[in-house]
Amino acid sequence: MQTVIGLGQAGCNIADQLKQYPQYKIIKLDVGLRKTKTSFGLKRQTSPELYEKKLPRGIIKYLQEEVMPETLFITSCGMVSGASLSILEKIKDYTNVSIMYIVPKPEEVSGDKKLQNNLLFNVFQEYARSGLLKRVYLLDNQKISDIIGPVPIMKYWDALNNLIASTYHMINVFDHTPPVLTTITNRIDTARISTIGLLDIENDEEKTFFSLDIPREKNYYYGVPKKQLEEDENLMNIIQNNVKNIKEHDKMKTTYSVYSTEYDKLLAYCEKSSTLIQKLAS
Repeated sequence: MQTVIGLGQAGCNIADQLKQYPQYKIIKLDVGLRKTKTSFGLKRQTSPELYEKKLPRGIIKYLQEEVMPETLFITSCGMVSGASLSILEKIKDYTNVSIMYIVPKPEEVSGDKKLQNNLLFNVFQEYARSGLLKRVYLLDNQKISDIIGPVPIMKYWDALNNLIASTYHMINVFDHTPPVLTTITNRIDTARISTIGLLDIENDEEKTFFSLDIPREKNYYYGVPKKQLEEDENLMNIIQNNVKNIKEHDKMKTTYSVYSTEYDKLLAYCEKSSTLIQKLAS
């Protein structure tokens, strides 16, 4: 199992989408949440700094005692995200943490929220590069919105958050499943700034959730129906050409893995990673 800690509205909503999968232990923290065994309501504060200073000791103690060996920490740049760095400092010796940071649309941030976005966007990347985090996943709400296309207002956030959760989950499952075929060797340890996305095999098109500059490593995951694995004589060439055609530069390491699934159609995902600090779109 893996712990998922959702902090703030965006983090909690994505964590809720991951509840449908039994592989995750969900913990949520936000202002106004009803107290349960795994949900904690925080007192409303007037600045991100106060959320950091006034984080209840009981919550920290609970996290230290309950986190699994692997943790996914999800947040964005709302005011409550001011508690992020304090939480990470307190749990880093108890679990191996990856961050999923949700980058808002530029027009949706201003004032303190814009400053908080700039701070966390850069600090999380520096933490990952230094080895304090296993990985930071950068996800851009604008990119994901473009991928899902037109959606009724009342269904918009559910569609967006479900796409994030299902894509992360499938990649996570594949990472813990023996493949039928793989070219993956050792990962590039310094390439810890990542994003995830979908792969359109027919059009040789990636639909990644963040525009990652100069990726150093790309991993592709193909979930193939068992019958297709047994009967499709062209599948190997399709996959190999697909990987070859999407390669961006000669120094980029590109690998793929093929998995047998019980689904009725082929599913394909990608994870891209860079060694470089990324920049926010202006």
